[in-house]
Amino acid sequence: MMSNGLPLTAPDILKDARQLYQAHRAAASKSSKVENLDKVWEVLNAIRDDGDRDYSLAEVGRRLESIGGPKTQSLRNTQGAYYREIITAFANAVSGSTRYVAKSKSNVEQALELITDPSIRATLRVALDEAKRLKVTNDNLHAAFKGLQVGASITPTSPEAPATLPAPVAASPELSPRLRNALSKGIDPSRLAQQGLSITDDGGIQNEHGDKVFPPAFVLAIQTILQS
Repeated sequence: MMSNGLPLTAPDILKDARQLYQAHRAAASKSSKVENLDKVWEVLNAIRDDGDRDYSLAEVGRRLESIGGPKTQSLRNTQGAYYREIITAFANAVSGSTRYVAKSKSNVEQALELITDPSIRATLRVALDEAKRLKVTNDNLHAAFKGLQVGASITPTSPEAPATLPAPVAASPELSPRLRNALSKGIDPSRLAQQGLSITDDGGIQNEHGDKVFPPAFVLAIQTILQS
């Protein structure tokens, strides 16, 4: 991309972190400290190149130890304050996190842990919990419908009669007490309200934003099944 005939260059997001690293490096009186600072900077760039966002002391320390750098405890000690300053500056520049992210957690949980603003993280957790509750409600209703045993018999035609589609016999739903209870709870207004749902005038189910979760006459269909 060009501007006024001159090529545009991407902003150096690591400028502040790099200046901090170089300042500590220039002030170092021992070659071992210079070497360790170089290794810290190398590890931070490696994490970025790998596409990771975990810049916790545990992760940085683990990588440092693998290349003969300072151990995790050295990063945590009082003397390791300058290491922590560089790590934090680097993480902030690349939208990483200095909080430890457990690898065993789901991708969603890992992403939440990377959000440093507690208010934003709390808001997203509430939204995710709401989504989980809605999924449970939907799953219960779907499970109940799958359990319906609908049978149909076929009326044979006479040899003389032309080949036509047989007339179906009325279905006879048979619900177990567990499935009947699941359907009943699934359309209970008070339980739906707890999930941020409500029954619409046309018999559908909508969420608090007005989005249709189940189509018109859905509740009526369940009520008909329960009364049969």
